[in-house]
Amino acid sequence: MSVFSTRKAFGRLAMIVLVGALAAPLTFADTACDATSLKGAFSFRLSGTNFDSQGYLYFHNVVGRLVSDGTGALTGSDTYNYDGQIFRQTLTGSYTVSDDCTGTITITGASSGTSHFDIVINNNGLEADIVQTDSGVSLSGSMKMQKPPVAATTTTTPTTPTDPAAQNKR
Repeated sequence: MSVFSTRKAFGRLAMIVLVGALAAPLTFADTACDATSLKGAFSFRLSGTNFDSQGYLYFHNVVGRLVSDGTGALTGSDTYNYDGQIFRQTLTGSYTVSDDCTGTITITGASSGTSHFDIVINNNGLEADIVQTDSGVSLSGSMKMQKPPVAATTTTTPTTPTDPAAQNKR
């Protein structure tokens, strides 16, 4: 292949790339979040470890349900496996959400006490990643909306013509 042919091939390739880039500009959805971004019922799971004051390692696994009201309040329940001991408890708490879709959760459980978490909301509020921020504990996991909202559908009602001439044509 001659130098001229190589330059011509690269020129064509550059033109194709340029046309493709101009034809499909990048667009990003508005990602601003607030407390309503977390409204609804969510299932969640967490797993991790912690050390007690003597340095013993304990394993955690948690599954549960949280219901957020869209204004910063949470209620729910979970099943908590703390190093083989099973606890079922009710939960109450609060949350905050920043416009960059990060936030905090504070939860109080009857067996586990009060815990603090940082969250990142994903997928337009249908999911969140979560990590516990209390010292000495390493728990992380995710939340997923249990029943995502159904897209609104429009229905049309048939109309009858009011023009007598149109009615006679039926």
